[in-house]
Order: sequence, then structure tokens, then C-alpha cells
Amino acid sequence: MSTAAKWRSLLCESNQLQLKATLLGGQSFRWKPHKLNESDQKPNEFIGVFANIVWILRQTERELEYRIVGEQSYPNGANRDVTKLAVHEQTTTSVKNLAQVRLKVEEPVEYANGGELLYPVSYYEQLLRIYFRLDVDLEHYYQQWIKCHEHFANSATKFYAVRQLDQDPVENLFCFICSQNNHIARISDMVEKLCRNYGEKICDYEGTCYYNFPSVASLSDKSVEEKLRELGFGYRAKYIQRSAEKIVLLGDLQWFRQLCQLDYKAAHKELLSLPGIGPKVADCICLMSLGHLQAIPVDTHVFQLAKHYLPTLAKSQNVTDRQYVTVADKFREIYGPYAGWAQTVLFCSDLRQFRQRETGDVGEGQENANKPRKKQKKKV
Repeated sequence: MSTAAKWRSLLCESNQLQLKATLLGGQSFRWKPHKLNESDQKPNEFIGVFANIVWILRQTERELEYRIVGEQSYPNGANRDVTKLAVHEQTTTSVKNLAQVRLKVEEPVEYANGGELLYPVSYYEQLLRIYFRLDVDLEHYYQQWIKCHEHFANSATKFYAVRQLDQDPVENLFCFICSQNNHIARISDMVEKLCRNYGEKICDYEGTCYYNFPSVASLSDKSVEEKLRELGFGYRAKYIQRSAEKIVLLGDLQWFRQLCQLDYKAAHKELLSLPGIGPKVADCICLMSLGHLQAIPVDTHVFQLAKHYLPTLAKSQNVTDRQYVTVADKFREIYGPYAGWAQTVLFCSDLRQFRQRETGDVGEGQENANKPRKKQKKKV
């Protein structure tokens, strides 16, 4: 796709979206700064991949602006031409395309009429609205959370509009297996290795080759573990391959579809049955890709934040199983059904990367926040 791809936009007030913290705050690992603002040398454009598309994003006071610099067609298992789909779906009762489990939207029923995009602009806007959960009035929830506890009030006055992403559950699951005892820079490197070695190429752009996130089946072969160990994944290699193998046996995307239909507790329990997935990783998946916004992933960093709410934890260093539940329940008690989103805001607001914005340093705060403290084991 041409490097001269057109900028497009959709209405999104700046008080509803803090783009940098949302993309670089440890939810997704496929975004990076693209260009710096000439006046202050801070990133104001970000490039990344989701929904088999390479996006460049930036924002103004009133709009979220985007460019599509590479894309793949919607995965169509029946290999049908989309221009025939509308008629076909009206005359059959066929099962909906399972790709919708990963992309979150239905397959477009037509191609774009010329231009550089494959589909009508409405398709890309729908993807962005779902990915950033733009249907949620975030300012309304901030005002509620400020009233819930002074800790949020103190954080929110300096930190605003962090949105909880709604991600591909396949990507989300395997990325957070990589997150165990790890920091964001290294997790991002591992995720890109997964994509380069097992994903499909989307495009070359500005000297970089971009890939989509691989299918579960491509990660399930017995040879994957050895290859990932060679690539530096360590013990995570076994968990990735064996979880993929089990998911394929359970039905692959059909299993994910059923998982999306479960309530929070049932989905969490089901995820715990996979190799290498403990309570924290299961909660990350529930929160970030299954729509369970009450899920609270408790790592060592969140555990330190919880001491604002549970003074009895002051002398505790390690997160025990019992304390994990206590912390999560306390957050839910205070912040309600969107407690996981509120916790994400607090997590980002405490990262040095965002607190010390004048440094323009990307990554340092995130690494320190996710790195296990000395003499502690990070429970996952």
C-alpha cells in the first residue's frame, strides 16, 4: 500500500481518549511511537497492528485520525466473494464466519468503490470504535470513580482518558503467556518474533515488515516449542505450544466463541485449565478481550497500589493466593462493574513513563513496573 495513504478521522473528543497511555501502557504489545512532535519531541503518532491491518494513529482535540498503510482481506473460511455475501446470507442459515471471534466485527458485505482501501470507510471506523470501546462515555465513569476513593481522585486529576482496549482474544491469550516474569520491552520483542515466524505478512512500510498475529493452529505443532526456545522464550515456549495444542483439540475458534459467551467466573475457570495460565493471566484475558470489565489482574505492581485500599497489606511483600482474591474483591467493591478499567487507569497513572512526561522516555517506566521486585516472585 502506498506510503501516501490518506488520513481519515472519526469524532472523538480528547477528554475521551488518551492515545499514548492507552496504546503503550501494557495492554497491547504491538504499538510503538511513529513520529515525534517537532515542538517538544514527544510522540504524537503511533503505528501498530490489529485486525490484520497496519494503522498509524494520532489525535486532535476533537478527532481520532488514522491512516491504513497495509491490510489483509477479512478471513473468509468459505472463500466467498464479499460482493455476493449479502444475497447469500439472506438465503441461507449458514454459521457466521468464525473470524468474527478475533476481529470483533462481521465481514463487510462489499468492497470499497476504488481508492486505496479494501472496504468501505465504515468498516475501519467500526473496528476503531470497538477496539477503543468508544461507545463508553469514559468521562462519566471517571467522575464516578473520583467519588469512589481519594486515590483515584488524586491520580485522575493529572491523568485522564485511558481506555480499556477490546482485543483479539487469540492474540491477547498468547501475549500474556509471554508476559510471565517479564517486562514490556521484552514481551513486545517476543510477540513480534511470534508474528514474524508464524504469522502472515501484511506489508512492508518504511523499511519494516509487518505481520498479523498467528493462528492457534500455527502455534500448536510440536516443533514450535523447540523453535521458540531457540528464539529466547525460555519456559514460556512450552506453555505457548501446549496451550495452542489443547485449544485446537477443544475446537480452536469455536472454543473461543464459546469462551466469549461465558460469564466472568466460568470464563476465568476455563482459562485456568490451559497450560501456563494462572489467575493473573486469566484475568488479563477476561478484562482485555472477553469483555469482563470487573476482572482485576493482580501483579506485584497492582498489589502495591492496593495498599492504598487495604492498609493491612502494608508489610506484605508477596502476593499469596488469598491476598490475590482479597485485592481483586476490594477493587470491585470500591469501583463497581468497571473496576478492571479503573484499575488500568491507576496502573498507567503510576508508571514513571507517563508521570514524568517531560523526559519523553518511552519504555523505562513500563519495564520497571512489570519487572518482578528483588526477592519476589511475580505470581501469574
